Amino acid sequence: MQTDHDHRRSAAPRLGALFLTLAIFLPATSGAGVILSFEANASKEAPSASRFTLEGKKLRAEDPHGGVMIFDGDKQTLWTIDPNKKRYTETTEADANRIKAMRQQMEQQMEERLKALPPDQRKEMEARLEEMKIKPVDPPTLTFEPAGGTKKTEHGFSCKPYRVLADGKPIEEACFIPWEEAGLSVDDFRAFDALDQFFRKLGTQGGNQQNHIFADLVQSPGIPAHVAMIGPDGTLGVEQDLVVLKKEEIPSDQFVPPAGLKKESLFGSGGGGGEGHGDPRM
Repeated sequence: MQTDHDHRRSAAPRLGALFLTLAIFLPATSGAGVILSFEANASKEAPSASRFTLEGKKLRAEDPHGGVMIFDGDKQTLWTIDPNKKRYTETTEADANRIKAMRQQMEQQMEERLKALPPDQRKEMEARLEEMKIKPVDPPTLTFEPAGGTKKTEHGFSCKPYRVLADGKPIEEACFIPWEEAGLSVDDFRAFDALDQFFRKLGTQGGNQQNHIFADLVQSPGIPAHVAMIGPDGTLGVEQDLVVLKKEEIPSDQFVPPAGLKKESLFGSGGGGGEGHGDPRM
């Protein structure tokens, strides 16, 4: 059970994380995708920029450090890419089921070992293991309080300001581009719902912010063009801005790892699948 203080700390970045990971805006035109870029001022000396590309159930996220994540909801495959080290890992639906089964097996083995411990020690270890277990966390109820008339961001986006509350607690001051003005809807974000379901197969649904993005968007009045996070003490913190939003045809190679990278196994040298230089596009 989270305390109010813990809940506020965990809830504060919700729409901020959403703002940084928003990548799913499809235009009405079939076959086109959307490219977005966001910038955060966590460090005024070196603002961090993230780029996202989406088409259908396919999502590509590029972080400020060069890392890339690609998810294909149709193939139920997740890739994480390290371009600097020229390597990538691949997680398929079968891998996800295997990882979840391995986690459950480890928990069962640990519970069996605990039976051999003295009662006091066993009780202490059981409490620790319970804290470590991944538990489902329901997304909070978001409330959006209007905070003035239409504004324009420094990057030229017209938006409407709101004060955002999670379960009644203020978490952000945000300016949203209304859905109708953006020409988008919540359904354009269905890739995040598919990603949520994929993470559930891994058994990692508990507390992962990314897993609740779709649920947050269902409640949202539009697309965040500017967000200022509210800290536990009520002061404004990191600010983030929508820098680029454009609709265009997306080359198919944006949604698979590039050729020439080394594929690394999720399960080590003896875990099956092995390592290699196979082309994931085949």
